Amino acid sequence: MDTELNKESLIVFSDISILDVKALLKIHSSSFIVMKNHLEILGILDEGFFLKRLDSEGHNQEITAYLNTSFVVVDDLDKLSEEDMSTYDFVIQHSDNQYRSYPIYEVREILLKKKIKSLISLNESLHEELEVTRRKVKELTQILDSSYDEIFVTDANGNTLFVSEACKKLTGLPPEAFINKNINELVEKGLIVNSVTLETMKTKAIHSAEQTYPHGLTVFSTAKPIFDEEGNLYRIVSNSRDITELVEMKSKLNRVNLQNQRAQHESSRTVSFNNCITNSDKMIKVLELAEKVAPMDSSIFIHGETGVGKGVLSRVIHDLSSRKDKKFIQVNCGAIPSALIESELFGYESGAFTGANKHGKQGLVESADGGTLFLDEIGEMPLDIQVKILHLVQDRTFMKVGGTKEKKVNIRIISATNKDLKQMIKNNQFREDLYYRLHVVPMEIPQLRERKEDILLLTDYFMKKFNEKYGQSISIDDHSKVILQLQDYPGNVRELENVIEQIVVTARKPIVTIEDLPSDLTYKDTALVNLTGIIPLKKALEETEKQLLSQALSTYKSTRKMAKALEVSQTTIMRKLGKYQFIYDEDKI
Repeated sequence: MDTELNKESLIVFSDISILDVKALLKIHSSSFIVMKNHLEILGILDEGFFLKRLDSEGHNQEITAYLNTSFVVVDDLDKLSEEDMSTYDFVIQHSDNQYRSYPIYEVREILLKKKIKSLISLNESLHEELEVTRRKVKELTQILDSSYDEIFVTDANGNTLFVSEACKKLTGLPPEAFINKNINELVEKGLIVNSVTLETMKTKAIHSAEQTYPHGLTVFSTAKPIFDEEGNLYRIVSNSRDITELVEMKSKLNRVNLQNQRAQHESSRTVSFNNCITNSDKMIKVLELAEKVAPMDSSIFIHGETGVGKGVLSRVIHDLSSRKDKKFIQVNCGAIPSALIESELFGYESGAFTGANKHGKQGLVESADGGTLFLDEIGEMPLDIQVKILHLVQDRTFMKVGGTKEKKVNIRIISATNKDLKQMIKNNQFREDLYYRLHVVPMEIPQLRERKEDILLLTDYFMKKFNEKYGQSISIDDHSKVILQLQDYPGNVRELENVIEQIVVTARKPIVTIEDLPSDLTYKDTALVNLTGIIPLKKALEETEKQLLSQALSTYKSTRKMAKALEVSQTTIMRKLGKYQFIYDEDKI
């Protein structure tokens, strides 16, 4: 059938006779295509149609009277429309310079066979693709089920679509207990605790959390949103990993770290010399430098803010030197009126000026002969006196006011200031040559806020000092000590000393608590928990802990420093910050 259909149709020309047509019809059962000489198709000569027309028209008409002219010419049968199929009796296919004619019923049969064949082929193809897809789904499921971690997939509304086999060892339940259940239902039943999927549904962002199941396992879960092409939430995929062993290992490590920290704390160096007490690494380095340079007679210049202990350090240097048995003379250059500073420093001869002692007066420089002269607040020294100080530093000689002869002294000069002398030099307020003569061995005392670990040491030291001075036996509770340790103390050690003296003098009870602290301490602005109120103990402890962590984080910015200040492990600090959802970035600290 197909072979016959593919044969080229017989073509005859319009000058053929009726007798020739009859003869052809006897040997060819198929219809003919009739054309003019210039290859214009006139119609189809079909035997049934021809004989019927022959009976009605007779034998004397031209060949065109016997032709079926209800035909359409196409190059491809597939281009025929339904309208063509219902309008024409024949279809002539003209392609590759060949002509084939088909009755319309044959065309319908041809196209129907092609559709059936195409559908069969499509069905086979779909079946193959389905099998491939099934194999891939099976393979993917096997891969997901082989994962040590539990994989949990829901749609955008929280309906569970897939749960890997790992859920059995994490929850003790098979995947069927979760499939087709909504996450809200699973949470209500207690099958899922602290659901990260719910958080991701709400925020459309990645969420992670620890989850502890009733049978004791602890897992770490992370939920990630998946969006469709329009940006709408499509799926939520969560991954849960058993971290029970890790938690136990961390706990053991924390205990070991805590033991090590306690051991380090117990064996940490606490340096105490005269009135200088510290266990700060920065301050210990300063004291080590002081110990090294003390035996030498070079000039020392001490930098530091007001109240850090520049005078105490200078006295330590003197006591560590070979001059310790000689005088230590301290001169506050900012406390002596400029009109008197020269006579106070260098003394004067009798009759040097009106009102002067008739026997003259020995100056502070001469009083320090053999010992140490400490010029505190050297930045306050008038420029005209700076010239005389330069002469003293260079030659160790001076001249009294009203005198005519220079006197020589054997002194060690230590200077100190809280000012920026280099800027003062630029402003012509301090002599550059004097600066470099004094600045042979520079020493920098760190501010108290940079060595918070010293605050409790100094607090205990000053408490003992003022209790003895005023005949008291006042103590400070631990909460109050933490508050004291969190202060910035712009006045440094001197300010802390004043605060402790005020506490001892004004204390109304033997043990000072938070409400007894001076009102100007910064904790008053943070509304700390009133520990004397009747509230649940757990809530009070958590609120106090939270607020102390907040102040410590604001003060220290580093979990390591916070841990040292609060005397706990760094791991504990990080865990507590996570518990109360504090935001911090350890990498930027």
